[in-house]
Amino acid sequence: MEIVLVLTILAVAVILFATEWIRMDLVSLLVLLAVGLTGLVSVEEAFSGFSNPAVITVAAMFVISAGIASTGATGKLGEKLLQVAGASETRLIIVIMLTVACFSAFINNIGSTAVLMPLVISMGRKAHIPPSKLLIPLAFGSLMGGVCTLIGTPPNILMNALMEQYSGESFSMFDFTPVGVAILIAGTLYMAFIGRHLLPTRKAGTLTEAYQVKEYITEVEILEGSPLDGKAISASGLESDFNLKVRAILREKEKIPAPRRNRKLRVGDILFLEGNPEGILRVRKKKGLQVVPERDNPTDIESQEEIVVVEASLTQQSELVGKTLRQVRFADSHGLTVLALWRAGAPVVKKVDHVMLRVGDVLLLQGREEKVLYLGRQRGFLLLGGVPSVSYYPRRAPIALLTLVGVIVLAALGILPIMLSATLGAAVMVLTRCLTLTEAYESIDWSIIMLIAGTLPLGLAMENSGAARFLADQIITGVGPYGPWMVLGAVFLITFALTEVMSHAAAAVLVAPIAFNTAVDLAASPKPFFMAVAIAASSCFMTPISHQSNALVMGPGGYRFFDYTKVGTALNFGIWILATALIPLVFPF
Repeated sequence: MEIVLVLTILAVAVILFATEWIRMDLVSLLVLLAVGLTGLVSVEEAFSGFSNPAVITVAAMFVISAGIASTGATGKLGEKLLQVAGASETRLIIVIMLTVACFSAFINNIGSTAVLMPLVISMGRKAHIPPSKLLIPLAFGSLMGGVCTLIGTPPNILMNALMEQYSGESFSMFDFTPVGVAILIAGTLYMAFIGRHLLPTRKAGTLTEAYQVKEYITEVEILEGSPLDGKAISASGLESDFNLKVRAILREKEKIPAPRRNRKLRVGDILFLEGNPEGILRVRKKKGLQVVPERDNPTDIESQEEIVVVEASLTQQSELVGKTLRQVRFADSHGLTVLALWRAGAPVVKKVDHVMLRVGDVLLLQGREEKVLYLGRQRGFLLLGGVPSVSYYPRRAPIALLTLVGVIVLAALGILPIMLSATLGAAVMVLTRCLTLTEAYESIDWSIIMLIAGTLPLGLAMENSGAARFLADQIITGVGPYGPWMVLGAVFLITFALTEVMSHAAAAVLVAPIAFNTAVDLAASPKPFFMAVAIAASSCFMTPISHQSNALVMGPGGYRFFDYTKVGTALNFGIWILATALIPLVFPF
């Protein structure tokens, strides 16, 4: 009965993770409560995840990564590394992937992607290569780099802690490196010579020569005395003179989608114009139009020369994710006007202040340069160009880098456990003022912490109830006769299938007890199985929702959901075969 109950909770959790009807961190909390209330685990076990070494280590690594990013160390180093690529698309992809992988091996994947994304877009512009050809390689490179070291990604840290809990064995800092580097090399070659041909070429206009933008949809109102009053759309000059298309008209309370070219315009009409921001900003003066977001949120300015227009992408840490601009009073709190919104490869044809925002959305912002710069310093926003990048504490970059090196050396030589060395490193970052205590708290992705801590009790429930052994027996029965290599491949396949539709950390936690029981049934070492789970959990290339790095580049790259599937499917299966072949050579059964 307990096995049925655990498997029911597991199935419901997977469905909720995959559909995202409820936030993932809330799902994990409900899982914690479910296994606690049903008595599948004790009260102490239900909340033991919050004190788990993996959770503490992951939180500490978030702080260390933020400390390095805040000093600008990664940005400067990344800029120098990327400059060697030149203008060749193939060479640029290779350099981008290897550079971000070097960063991701030691700091947070999402942070590495966020730091390098503006540089990659800028370099692509100079080489006349659209962002859509470069940003998926950037995200994929960050995922591959993460599997190269113990601290590179949360699943590696989790598998180390869980393996120590189950078997008393543990991984060292560079145990993942041989397999991780082989995967990185193979994945980079695939993207450079095969995958790049599968990447879309999405149009990106130019707002100024300084940075790239896309075609947005902006609301404009026809004012009294406008020359457009009474004219048909075809005679308005909007398309011929300004390269703008009227996608919809809002007339009083009636919305007219895709209006015909002979429809006449009236004073008071709100037009949803599609085009690049340069055309939108020019037409408002010449045709008697007013940009609606500017009307609703007037900017206090003395000179138009002080105003900049820039793109900003939302990261996982943004307070705007899951809310509307109206709810957070964005214009009042930031002093900036959101002119338009870009999502998943297309402009959004809605009133921008009514749209529920997501990670990876790109906002077209207008306002004073000083306000834009201040926004760029906040971790929830990633400026994609148009204004200079400003780091917090550039003089402390050497301290931040030495702190990271110290953490790695202490853990690699076995002087301190990784949990203790990472926590010490986080404390040093704050004490040396590489970042403030407030910034340290803000740098931790609490949704990931809650996700891991809430999911760990389900793994305990699977182990205590016998559900993990039951599932392991099914795997052994199905592929066991073909040998341990095939069993390892099955565990890898199950993990990467789960990680495509749910958090990679949650997938790793759920498969870990199954992997351990499978190893016990085979009388084999647990190390190859736990390593397979860790690497498979980070092999999430087929969907944008499988990892935040994928989601982060979706808006700026103009990608659609199935762009990832088209490029990432062969890569996922190739890594599955390669890892299954290599892992037992590094850690024999």
